[in-house]
Amino acid sequence: MVRDLFNLKLMSVKYRTALLTGVLLIMACITATPVFPLELSSKRDCVVCHIMWMDDFRTDKETLVEWQPGNVLMKDTQGVVSSEEICYSCHDGYVKDSRDIVWKYNRHPVYVRPSKNVTIPPELPLSVKDELYCGTCHSAHGKGAAPHGDPFGRTAVYREVNIDSSLCEMCHRNEASYKFSNGHPVHTIAMKLPDKLFSMGSRKATDPNKVICQTCHKIHGARGEKILIVSNKGSELCATCHEQQKNLIETKHDLRATLPEEKNLKQQLPSESGPCSACHMPHNSSGKRLWARSLKSGNPATQMCLTCHGEDTTYKIKHTGKYSHPINIEPSSKEKLPEYMPLFSEDGTKNPEGKVQCFTCHNVHTWDPNFLTNKGGKEVEGDASNSFLRMSNHASALCLECHKDKKQLITSDHNLEVTAPEEKNVQGFNAPVSGPCGVCHIPHNAEAPHLWSKKLYGGNDFVTQMCTTCHNNKGAAKAKLIGDNYHPVDVFMKKYNIKTELPLFDSEGNKTADGKLVCITCHEPHTWDPVKPVLNYEFKNMEGDATNSFLRKANFPSSDLCKACHEDKALVDGTDHDLNVTAPDAKNLIGQPVKESGTCGACHLVHNAPNKLKLWARPYGTIAQSEDVINSLCKSCHSKGNISENKIPPIATHPEERLINNVMRSNKESLDYAPIYDRRTGKETSVGNISCPTCHNAHQWSPLLKEKGNNQKLEGNATNSFLRNVSYNNICIDCHGLDALFRFKYYHDPEDRVEKQQEGIRITK
Repeated sequence: MVRDLFNLKLMSVKYRTALLTGVLLIMACITATPVFPLELSSKRDCVVCHIMWMDDFRTDKETLVEWQPGNVLMKDTQGVVSSEEICYSCHDGYVKDSRDIVWKYNRHPVYVRPSKNVTIPPELPLSVKDELYCGTCHSAHGKGAAPHGDPFGRTAVYREVNIDSSLCEMCHRNEASYKFSNGHPVHTIAMKLPDKLFSMGSRKATDPNKVICQTCHKIHGARGEKILIVSNKGSELCATCHEQQKNLIETKHDLRATLPEEKNLKQQLPSESGPCSACHMPHNSSGKRLWARSLKSGNPATQMCLTCHGEDTTYKIKHTGKYSHPINIEPSSKEKLPEYMPLFSEDGTKNPEGKVQCFTCHNVHTWDPNFLTNKGGKEVEGDASNSFLRMSNHASALCLECHKDKKQLITSDHNLEVTAPEEKNVQGFNAPVSGPCGVCHIPHNAEAPHLWSKKLYGGNDFVTQMCTTCHNNKGAAKAKLIGDNYHPVDVFMKKYNIKTELPLFDSEGNKTADGKLVCITCHEPHTWDPVKPVLNYEFKNMEGDATNSFLRKANFPSSDLCKACHEDKALVDGTDHDLNVTAPDAKNLIGQPVKESGTCGACHLVHNAPNKLKLWARPYGTIAQSEDVINSLCKSCHSKGNISENKIPPIATHPEERLINNVMRSNKESLDYAPIYDRRTGKETSVGNISCPTCHNAHQWSPLLKEKGNNQKLEGNATNSFLRNVSYNNICIDCHGLDALFRFKYYHDPEDRVEKQQEGIRITK
């Protein structure tokens, strides 16, 4: 057999050498014991490579590889033995085994000087030209030449052993220190590596799921650039392991379509880098998330998105706008968020104790969370069901994962999917498309603070403008307007020395302790009933009352909401002036009994008051032409045909044109407070006539007891009966001296006055 082989007409010395090598190896294998490694046998075995070591092989003929005596580091040479041609004499593919791959496709660069990014240790020598060559990593005499215990004597002829790509890491130290150099993790087991990866040419580590250099790179026979096991121009290699992320391909986040001229840090176009590497680099990236673009200072988890979507970029793509959902904040809900709503550290890594970042709501690799095959498209406008959201926001499900305290909006009239389905936000989406939340708030490019998604209406304070966006005569809530006469808004409570537990707001609608009273001080627009959540929302445009109507507190049966600011006025509860006690069926001017209006609403209307004075909710009573207009409020009940017709005093007014000065008694906190009112406007003044509320406080039964009533009708006397102060310390003394005691006590009763006169008590009429 051997003789026949030598009779073949081989084409060159090169192939004779290759054939001789094969024959010698076959002969050695035949004579050796197969269960033990082959033993070296001096010159005969060495001569496979070192041909000139045996005199029998010496020749004066010209050889294919020029003979150069000397060692491998001979000046200006690579030596004969370590030349590429000598290696090729075996590794030429003539024998079909692993050797045929060495010069196929792509391989590790040789005959080049090492770049500044690698460090060559002394154990791995360079050539005399300080270049990499085959012998830098390989040597037939190296530590990796015959792995210990291998019964078949297999050899990789490495200079150093190569366990889990340890030989690679000797030079590529930055890549090995991936945390330091912001590179792809190695020596980690984060997932099960797919079998497809190894069929593509990946090298298994000691643990098949451990990532090593040779998981992605192949030193010889690499089909991709940068000696990747396959071409990655379409991110095929990335997608093999990161299968979920491959949904990005052909979406708007595939920059090959949306930003084809944009380059990554390596100055690669998306068409060159592939869709993944347009944003992520496996080595020497900008951050822990392998970011392939320059990051500005600040929170990296945010800056990654703002690389393209920031307001300072010139790209004609979606920007976040001036008003955008806050990021790097604690989640709104105190409950733990589901796994599909992850929190993140500032470096962009998932952290259950982290904060809300862009990635909490967005999955940047998947356009449609429900239909993975839906890729959208460059010109497709996203909505609440897609737009790279982690879950569809249909019915605002995504919003409500964090904002659980707002979920009652769904079962209320403020769910415009039910009450105004055609109403659109600034994006042109109606409530069924945007979701109930999205018709008023949008997370990016909002119209105003609080992510407001509608054009502001009116010229009042900011919060009022938000409310009147719908509550105007042309808006979606035109059936529910506040009217011309309504409770003051945009009022600094500090100015009036009023402390309240209700929220106050600044000019941009942010809560602040020293802020102003606005609409949402009393109203919580997301909660219809502050006490009993609505579970079954069946009635479109429900008619509210004092217990619901988006109030922050129920205002019936006690005046808890009004009390939050008007604490002294809430003492009316349970007294004879509480119509729930004395006249529960009596209705105010807009047809509400006290059960619907609340105790305060029986006399004062917060919205749509027919009367401007004190927002009076009842018909004005008839008064004399010379009488103060403020008395008409009292006479709306205390007059014939009205609910207090049995409590009409025979004498109700002070003699006319007896002007009183109350400068010394104008302190509302003092027991002798006696207000004087302008005759025509009803506003408080310093000089005027005595009127009903000068002596009476309609909200407090007894001047000395600051407490509510006991829900019973009581017959009063000169010490209570809603009197403002005690008889011995009132404004009457200023003019009448000690005689004021009797004038005050018997003010409304002429008969008692006469009786006292007959008893010798002088009373001036």
